[in-house]
Amino acid sequence: AALTRAHAGGNTTTTGGSTGSPKTGGKLVAASWQEQSSLLSIGITDSATHAYAYEAPMSEGLLALTSSADIPKNAKLADYYQPQLATEVPSTDNGDVKVTGSTMTVTYKLRHGVKWHDGSSFTSKDVSDTVNFFWLKYKDNNPTPLLSTNGWDQITAVATPDDFTAAISYKSLFGPFLGTFAGPGTVLSSKQLQATWAAGGDMTKAKLAVDFSSANPAGFKGTDTWDKWWDGTGPFVFKEWVSGDHLTMVRNNNYWGSHKSYLDEITVKFEPDTNTQLADLRTATVDLGIDFRAALLSPLSHLSNVTTVVLGDTGAEKLDFNLKNKYLSDLTIRKAINMGINKQQIVDTLLAGKTVVSPDTAICLGLAAWCSDAAIPTAKYDQAGAKKLLDDAGYKVQTSGPDKGFRAFKDGTTIALNIVTTSGNALREQQEVQIASDMKGIGILINTPFKNPTAGKLFGSYASGGVLYNHTFDIAQYTNTVAAGEPDGWYSGYTCAGIPTQANGGVGQNDTYECNPTVDAGFNAGRNKVSQADRKQGYVDAGKALAADLPEAPLYQQLTVNAYSNKVGGYKANADYWFNNSNDWYLNS
Repeated sequence: AALTRAHAGGNTTTTGGSTGSPKTGGKLVAASWQEQSSLLSIGITDSATHAYAYEAPMSEGLLALTSSADIPKNAKLADYYQPQLATEVPSTDNGDVKVTGSTMTVTYKLRHGVKWHDGSSFTSKDVSDTVNFFWLKYKDNNPTPLLSTNGWDQITAVATPDDFTAAISYKSLFGPFLGTFAGPGTVLSSKQLQATWAAGGDMTKAKLAVDFSSANPAGFKGTDTWDKWWDGTGPFVFKEWVSGDHLTMVRNNNYWGSHKSYLDEITVKFEPDTNTQLADLRTATVDLGIDFRAALLSPLSHLSNVTTVVLGDTGAEKLDFNLKNKYLSDLTIRKAINMGINKQQIVDTLLAGKTVVSPDTAICLGLAAWCSDAAIPTAKYDQAGAKKLLDDAGYKVQTSGPDKGFRAFKDGTTIALNIVTTSGNALREQQEVQIASDMKGIGILINTPFKNPTAGKLFGSYASGGVLYNHTFDIAQYTNTVAAGEPDGWYSGYTCAGIPTQANGGVGQNDTYECNPTVDAGFNAGRNKVSQADRKQGYVDAGKALAADLPEAPLYQQLTVNAYSNKVGGYKANADYWFNNSNDWYLNS
């Protein structure tokens, strides 16, 4: 979920795997248990981690993210990026980043000979119109219901001196500039944008006629909205999406890279849950499964001829608190909940001890550990302490009535809360059960049965009625992560400006209503400098304030678990976009 989306470097466990020279041809079937609600879910109208994964073969940015195994120890932020549609990663060292007083300009040198899947040429005009779309043309009044304009709103102008140079001017120093054009969904086709603007400007409503057959005769040809097709520059071309069943992409015969994709086709099979995904991998119905989660590490280890990749994420499995809820608006209750959950037991019993309990804010986990600080506390499991907090606040345990054993709030009502998480996720459903039991132990009632929405509904956009961004929950259990060790990815999730409301068109990812000037100041300080060392203190300050506020209760550092058949070759684990190097995948049989 979220622009805060991806993952961080960890360890890799191998129980099989393909060797040999790449072979051309064949159709690979991958499995995903989180079908996106829109092809715009790669940070445009929504943000779904699985969508970033399986749209990456079609969609490219000016920069790509480095595969996890290739990130050096003590990496600089620039080490997390690789040139993609740009020919080099901008830096002050190579002269592509110019700082003038309190402003900066970032110049991207673009590749020649790149074509969009519709056959039009990629030029600096695409970069310019992408910036126009995300910010310069509409500012805060975009007809498209954008999830966030974070980062784009720092840009004041784009100069295009020629077709293969784009110079981006920022209104102030902006440390996380590399992430703006990195990864899927960060560069859009000028041709399609111009057609969208002529049709009213809303990507979700403007129906455009597109034809990708020049890239592959099997490519999509038809008329629909952007959320039903994707025009990219990647090694694979969108063919079809059958909701509830599969998405298929085929080789881009015009691909600009050193070689065309070895595979003829990738089909993503949408599964109802992780256990079905596991069963399909076991029976070779699928060749690759993503995001199994740590609960399935043990059964995966017993599959012969399968490689399992374990990545420690830059983010935590957590409980988000709706601070407008009358009970959760009380910091004492939030503290008691955080103390009252036996997080280590979850790690030991449900995740086989494969991860660690998170600090009370997770903004500097994983590759973002460069901004971690010992002053950020990690709550200790202490039910006696939690009960004392509640007792001292006057929330007494009821000794009679239907809610006997549970605490009464100051208005006499029982402190009763709902938890929601992604339906079909066995691990999270088990976690709900333990959390409800732990809460009963301190006198807080968690309502059952649980009413868990689908992943698409939980993470859906504000405009589509998504649970998180419409704040229609008490407690929500899920994982948020950020790409490439960049804590600024959390900006939209924790600052006051990131609260999605009807008034701002639902822009932002701050689903808890956290609004703290110290948090805002810390994130602003972290982004308003260029060097990694200079930016750290801002994130430390923001982290301390978040740990004190507790808009969420982080549980443990999340793990991503992907697994693939030994007949798959060329797979290189990437923590942010799991289909990152699909151009190099091949099948041995």
